[in-house]
Amino acid sequence: MRLLTHNTLRNNSNDAKGKGYPLHITALEIRVDDSSEVGSDPNREETFIKGILGVLDWAVLIQAASQMGLTNLPSVLTEDLAENSVFLRALYHVLMNVHLVRGILKCSNTGREFPVTDGIVNFMLEEDECEHVRL
Repeated sequence: MRLLTHNTLRNNSNDAKGKGYPLHITALEIRVDDSSEVGSDPNREETFIKGILGVLDWAVLIQAASQMGLTNLPSVLTEDLAENSVFLRALYHVLMNVHLVRGILKCSNTGREFPVTDGIVNFMLEEDECEHVRL
């Protein structure tokens, strides 16, 4: 699971009452892909990051990165950083090449734990746990 993906995930169960965000990461196994191994196109990477900066929850990204052992992201995203090509490529690397392979995502509102296995989060809920269940 990429950090970009984590930035959008939430617990949608009834118990969370719409407050199942963000999910806390307990990382048991992390994989960091070398950008030279997965391909690299600086222009594409910068364009991609510029396009998603407006929808990223920066505070949640900082927290999630820290929970995965990455503590070098700035606490505030400034306009200067948003135009800095070196920063944009480094952010691309963090969002796209850092993967939670095995661990747990925990809802801070309900305590519900969602296991991550082989990079895939198991969000399966029982029918009675789902929002908008029709009886």
